[in-house]
Amino acid sequence: MCAGASSLALAAPAPSEPPALLLGAAWYPEQWPEDVWEHDLALMEAAHIHLVRIGEFAWSRMEPREGDWQWDWLDHAIALAAKHHMKVLLGTPSAAPPAWLTQKYPETLRVSNAGVRDEHGNRQQFSFISARYRALTHGLTERMAVRYGHNPTIVGWQIDNELAEPSFDPEAHKAFHAWLQHKYGTIENLNQKWWTSYWSQTYSDFGQIPVHDAEENPALLLNWKQFVTDTWVSYVRNQTAPIRQHAQPAQFITTNTMGWFDGFDGYTLHQSLDLVGWDDYETDWTDNAARHDLARGYKNKNFWVTETDPGFVNWRPNNLAHDKGEVRALAWQAVGHGADAVEYWQWRAALNGQEQYHGVIAGADGNPAPIYAEIQTLGAEFEKAAPALQGTSPHAQVALLHDMPSRWAISFQKQVEDFNPVKALTAFYGPLRHRAGTVDVVSPRQNLASYKLIVAPGLNVLPQETAEHLLEWVRQGGHLLLGPRSGMKNAENALDPHLQPGPLAPFLGAHVSQFYGLVQPVPLSLAQKQGKGTLWAETLEPTDPATQTEGTYGPSNGWLDGQPVAVSHQVGKGKITYLSTIPDAATLDAYITTQVRDAGALSPFADLPADIEACLRTGMDHTVLVLINHAKTPVTFTLPQPAAGRDLLDIKQVASGQITLPGYGVRVLTLPNPA
Repeated sequence: MCAGASSLALAAPAPSEPPALLLGAAWYPEQWPEDVWEHDLALMEAAHIHLVRIGEFAWSRMEPREGDWQWDWLDHAIALAAKHHMKVLLGTPSAAPPAWLTQKYPETLRVSNAGVRDEHGNRQQFSFISARYRALTHGLTERMAVRYGHNPTIVGWQIDNELAEPSFDPEAHKAFHAWLQHKYGTIENLNQKWWTSYWSQTYSDFGQIPVHDAEENPALLLNWKQFVTDTWVSYVRNQTAPIRQHAQPAQFITTNTMGWFDGFDGYTLHQSLDLVGWDDYETDWTDNAARHDLARGYKNKNFWVTETDPGFVNWRPNNLAHDKGEVRALAWQAVGHGADAVEYWQWRAALNGQEQYHGVIAGADGNPAPIYAEIQTLGAEFEKAAPALQGTSPHAQVALLHDMPSRWAISFQKQVEDFNPVKALTAFYGPLRHRAGTVDVVSPRQNLASYKLIVAPGLNVLPQETAEHLLEWVRQGGHLLLGPRSGMKNAENALDPHLQPGPLAPFLGAHVSQFYGLVQPVPLSLAQKQGKGTLWAETLEPTDPATQTEGTYGPSNGWLDGQPVAVSHQVGKGKITYLSTIPDAATLDAYITTQVRDAGALSPFADLPADIEACLRTGMDHTVLVLINHAKTPVTFTLPQPAAGRDLLDIKQVASGQITLPGYGVRVLTLPNPA
C-alpha cells in the first residue's frame, strides 16, 4: 500500500443502486466549507441527481505541500455523496498542478510553439511529455487508486480534464526525434518519404528536424500530430496503469474530450479507455447531434456527457442563455444519441476564478437558480425512463467517415480560406441524419460490416491498406460515397501520383484530372435539382465505359462546364460513387436522399419536419423512440405506423397519426421490436 493510503476510506456505506440513466453535476467541495456540503447534496438529491464528479482540480487540496497528503476532506465528501444516494466520478487532478510543484519543478511547465514557458495561474500549464510531471501524476493517481479503488460509491475515474495543447519543450524535441527514428529507421528513408529534396530540406540527422506546427513540410506536420496523439495516449496510460492495478474492474476509466477538437486523434486515444466522455457546449442542435454521434463512434458504444452547461457559458463573445425548456430538450437529445449519463457543469457558482459568469444550477448563495426546476423535472423523467433505456443503444445502417489524418491534411493546406473540413463533414451529416436516422461517425479503420452506406466527404489521406479495407466492404454489397478531395494523399501526406481517388481510382472507373478552389459557387444540375457547387470542384474523367455519370456542371470557369458532378461504378455486389463538390444544402439533401434510398437505408422518420428529431435506441426486445421538437413553437406532424407505443414520461399510450409537440417538447416512447 502506498504511503498516505488508508483502509478508512472504504468505510463509506454502499449507496443504493442508481438508475441506469444518470443525471449528474460537477461538484467542487474543496472550494466550500464543509458545513455547506450537506445543503448542496440535499438540493441535488431533491433534483434527482444521482452522480457527482469531484476531484479533477483539487490537487492543491489533496497535497498542499509535497508529500503532505490530505484525504480526510475527500473521504467525507464521498461518504456524504453516498448518504444522498449518489455515485461519484472521481477525477485525477493532473490538469491543474499546485503552485509548489511548478515552482520547485519548472521543467514540468509547458512551452508554447513560440518558445515561451507557461507560468502558474491558469490550468493545463503542464508539459505532457515531462518525465518529472508523469512521475508525480503517477504517484498521485496510485495513492488515489489504492484509497478509493474499492470504494462502492466510486463508479469510475476521469483522467485529467480536457486534454488540450502539446508542449514544445526540449523533452518534446528529443522524444519526437526518437519517435521519428523508431518509425523510419534511417534518416535516408525519412528524406525519401517526406520528399525533402524540395526547398533543400534534406536532413542528415534526426536531431535537425524542427518541432513546431508552423507551415512546414506537410509530412512533418502530419507526423507531429501523430506523435502528439501517441504522447497523449502514453500520458493517459501513465495514470490508467495504477488504477488498473489497484482498483476493482467495475470502476470504469474515461476522460472528457471536446467534440471536434483536432489536437489528437480521438479514435486512437480512446482505445485504452473503457468509456467515452465528452463535454457538450454546442448550441446548434444538428451539429450537437453530430458531436454525440462522434463520441459514440469512438468506441461504437454508448457514452457519457461529462459536462454540459445548465443554460449558458462565459467564454464566447456573446454568452446567451438557452430558452426555457431547451436545456431539457438537449439533455434528451444526448440520451437519444446514446448518452447514459448527462452531467452539468457546474453545480454551484464559484465566488472567484475565471468562470464566475458561467451558468450553474445553484447560485453563489447556495439557493436554486431559475434553471433548477427544469433540471429537477429532467431528473424525475430520467428516473421514469431509465428501466426501459437500460441495455439499449442506437444502431446505424449509415456511417460518416471522420479521418483525423485527412482532416489535418486539409487544415494544413485549405487552398480556399473558407474550406473547413469539419463544416464540410457536417454539411453531409445533416441530410444523412434527416433521411437515414441514426448515423455513426467512425474512423475508416473500424469494422464497417454493419453499414449499408458509408459517406466519406473528404478522405484526403488514403493509404493502400485503408483503401483495401473499404474495397472489401464494397465488394460485399456496401455503397461508398466519396466526397471532394478524397484519395489525394498517401500515408505520408504526399500527393498520390495515381490521381484521385488514389488506390480507389481503378475501381471507380474514373479519376480526378484537376481540382478548383471556389470562392463563388458554380451552377450544377444534380438529383433533379438546379443548384450550386460550393468551396471546391473537380473535373472527373471516366476511364471505363461502365462508369455512370450523375449530374453536370453549368457554365462557370470554362474548365468545369459540362463536366460530370458525380460518377459511380459497380464493384462486386456494391458500388463506389464520387461526388466532386459540396452542393448547396437543398441539392445535397436531394442527392443524399437518393443515395440513402438506393442503399436501402431510408428511415421511416425521413419525412419529419425540419426541427423534429427522432432518435432510436434498440434493446433485446424493445426500442425506445425519443422525439424532440427543437423549435421554440409547437409543431404538428404525423407519426409513421411503427411509432405507436407507450409514453414513458406521461405513462400513456400514443398511437401513430398526428401528434403535436410544444416548443422544445419531448416524447419518449417504448415500442416493440419487429417480429
